[in-house]
Formats: sequence, C-alpha cells, structure tokens
Amino acid sequence: MPRVPYDLEARRPYLVQTFSDAEYERRVRETCAAMAAQGLDALVVYAPGRGDAAAPVTYLTNFTPVYGHAFVVVSTDGRLVVATDGILHAEPMHSMIWTCRVADVRVALGPLYGSPPDEVATLAADAARQAAGAAGRVGLAGGAMLPHGLYRRLAERLPDLRAADGVLDRVRAIKSDEEIAVMREAGRIADEAYAALFAAVAPGVEETTAAGAAVHRMHVLGGREGFATCVVSGAQAGLKHGLPRRRPMREGEMVFADLGVAFGGYMSDVSRCTVVGGRAAGRARDLLQVGLDLYHAGLQVLGPGRTIDEVSDALLAVVRGGPFEPYYCPGGFGHGIGMAVLEMPGLYAGNTTTLRPRMTIAYEPMVVVEGLGTGVVEDTLLITETGYERLSNYPVVTWL
Repeated sequence: MPRVPYDLEARRPYLVQTFSDAEYERRVRETCAAMAAQGLDALVVYAPGRGDAAAPVTYLTNFTPVYGHAFVVVSTDGRLVVATDGILHAEPMHSMIWTCRVADVRVALGPLYGSPPDEVATLAADAARQAAGAAGRVGLAGGAMLPHGLYRRLAERLPDLRAADGVLDRVRAIKSDEEIAVMREAGRIADEAYAALFAAVAPGVEETTAAGAAVHRMHVLGGREGFATCVVSGAQAGLKHGLPRRRPMREGEMVFADLGVAFGGYMSDVSRCTVVGGRAAGRARDLLQVGLDLYHAGLQVLGPGRTIDEVSDALLAVVRGGPFEPYYCPGGFGHGIGMAVLEMPGLYAGNTTTLRPRMTIAYEPMVVVEGLGTGVVEDTLLITETGYERLSNYPVVTWL
C-alpha cells in the first residue's frame, strides 16, 4: 500500500484543473460519439510519459505522466479508468497522479520497482473487458507508440482489439472556445519571446544568449518551452533546425529561429528568419523574400472548405520556374498543433484533407538552401468560419 492515499478524495485538495468540468465532459462526450460512429464498445487510449507525447491522456484526464506508460479506458457511457506505471518511489502521489480528475486510477509500480513490465497493460485490458463486455469491440488509440510487450499483453486479453487512432484524432482536431483562448495566450507569449530574441540578435552575441532571452521571457509570462528553442546562424541556418551554440553571430549572416510556447497544456509554434545586423542584401534578401511570398500566397487560399492540397498548389505556383524551386519543401509545409506540437493533419502536397473551422495549424512553407539559410515565416493559425486567425502575430518582416 502506498504511504500517501491517492483516491479521488485524497487528491481533491491538490487537484487544479487546467480546464473547466464542462470542457472535460465535452471531450468525453465527443469521444463517446466518435466511438459509437466506429461501432466501438470501449476505447483504450495509450500514451508514454514523455513530453507532449502524453497529450492524449492529458486531454481526457488532466493527468500528465512524468515517465513510464499510461492508458485511459473510455466506456460508451462516459466512464473513464486510468492505468499507469509512471510512478516514482512507489508513491503515486509523488508522480502527478494528484492532477488526475478521474476517480478510478489503477497503478502498477512498473519494472523499476519490481513489477512485471506488462502489468500496466493487464490493468488496462481488464478495465476494457469490463467496459466492453465479453463480446465487445475495443479500439486502440496510440498503438504506433505502444511498446510491443504491452501491445502483446493487450491483444492476448482483448482478441478483438482494433486500431482506432482516428477516433481521438478527429475529436482533438476541433478546438473548443476554452482551448482556443489558451492557444491565443500561447501565441501572445511567443510574440513576446520573439521581441526579446530579436532584441538580443547582434554581431558578437552568442546564439545561446539570444535563445536564453526568449526562454526567460516565456517563463516571466507564465509559459515554458514547448520544444528546444532554436537560434542558429551562419551555415547552420541553411540546415533549418538546430540547437543554439556558444558561437558569436557575425554581421551579415543569416539567422533561423524557431520557438514554441507551452501554456495551459497547449502549444504555439512560430519561426522567423533574419540577417545579423538587420539589413539583408543579395541572395539572402531574395531568400527571405520568397519565404514571405510563400507565406502570403498560401494564406490567400487557406480557409474552411479548402483542401490542404489546394494550399499546396498555391505555394508551388510561387516557386515554379524560379531560382528557389529546387529548394522548396512541398513534402511538409506545416502540421496540426494543439496539446502536442505535432498533431494531425499534416500539411503536405497531395493531402486531400479538408480544413474545417476550429482546426489549429502551424503553417510554415519554407525554402531551405544549404550553405546560405532558410526563408520561412511560420505562424500558429486558427481556421475560422470565414478564413483564418493568426494566433501568433510577431512581424513577418524582420530584415529591413
């Protein structure tokens, strides 16, 4: 028995929910409706305790495991069971379980503390069998991340287990008013972080110093890094992503910056490019301009009822026949975003997914030239009833 009780009444004094009861109840209700549409009697949702990969569990329960594994079992009547082995010191209340709003939490200590490695999957499977009945149909969301040993144990105990990732993906893709409000704040903090970052960019200043200024501003405003803040200059700017170095920036070289703010469980993702010293010339200026042209061209098309491939066509028209066509990246010009930085849908040529109101995306059409730099403007966007809303609003021109 744990030293500290962890039933819901013991947790309640510490339980601070990120969202209202009505919002969590909406999420469960929408999930149950999506399950019914798929003919499922129960849904097993898996997530590892690793950064924003835990988002599917957090979305339904307010609980983010700090390591190990977690499952949420959803019944068609809206009852939830949480099973986890993300436990430190064999004490659930030391491991963020006090943040869980679900009453029925079943804990395995996990292999670190001597339990069988697949015990947590047994707990989840038994809860699913209870929810679905002997002949029930059980769906699995998150199977791509599930370790084989845990999957094997689930499948042994749930012979009719079937892939059902789309069930929760579709629910999470459409954001509520509460979610959108939090994402607006995540975008606003990103804007402030960029103001601090660009105030620090100057000849002789190390990349880590500029990145540190941005991160400090995030924390002052109540946010934190959604992912490692990127500030890279010189030749590295022509590789796009990278980690900041103890390297002084030099006058006239290109800079690529990418940062995301985690706030209230949701993310923003914003990129900007510039030249050290602030004034671009020659090929660097041309590259930055084509990145800006791409950004605006896609926005002319982007909105509800349009497919991602239609946006792609507008972007391809900008670079077709020009000097930067070989360096354009049609295979990925953005992604969905929400509780995780990378969510569905992916933005790429050939994707016929239709954009819908209340979807949120990180939109980043890019041209990347090795040895020179990157031309990209990335913003977090909300699809509205009539078009889009920018949730991040830092100036898109940073090199004049």
